[in-house]
Amino acid sequence: MHRKKRIRRHYKGRITRRRENYDILDWASAESQQVRFAVLLREIDLAGKSLLDVGSGLGDLWAFIKPRRLGVDYVGVDLLDEMVRVAERMHPDARFFQADLFKEDLFENKQFDVVFCSGMLNLNLGNNLAFLPLAVTRMLDLAAEAVVFNLLHTRQAGRDKTYFYYDPADVVNRLRPLGCRLQLIDDYLPNDFTMICRPT
Repeated sequence: MHRKKRIRRHYKGRITRRRENYDILDWASAESQQVRFAVLLREIDLAGKSLLDVGSGLGDLWAFIKPRRLGVDYVGVDLLDEMVRVAERMHPDARFFQADLFKEDLFENKQFDVVFCSGMLNLNLGNNLAFLPLAVTRMLDLAAEAVVFNLLHTRQAGRDKTYFYYDPADVVNRLRPLGCRLQLIDDYLPNDFTMICRPT
């Protein structure tokens, strides 16, 4: 419950017409948000695949993918009803669900080829390192081919206590017991890295 309240308190007041999407979602810029999306497409062949976007926010990932005509079967899920309502209004051609993916059995195991999570694990909730393997385990349950997620990097200068910053080597060590094949991508932004976990 603490996690839900903290996330709601952080984002609810940001959802206004005066803010750009990237700002509502607390990214530094639209460009940096899209760089993170581009890593997903660079590393994973999404053509004809089913994709679950965890923490889908306003549906920006779908807006990034759709013009590429990859035939992606996209589904977004977000904790906040306010986000989902705006996403549905902006993208009536996509499916969005409001749910706590880590508490509710909304989907079947291996229902999606790929599960993607951009930024959702970066808010400092006081238990990020403990929650990380639990979250990845749940996403692996839903993914037949790969789970892809990005995290803020500890090398970030002038860290803000609102967010949590991860050491890539520590993340690899914490996820290794899950038994998935891990790939670290650390070549696209100075304050960010991406992990790919493929079920074995």
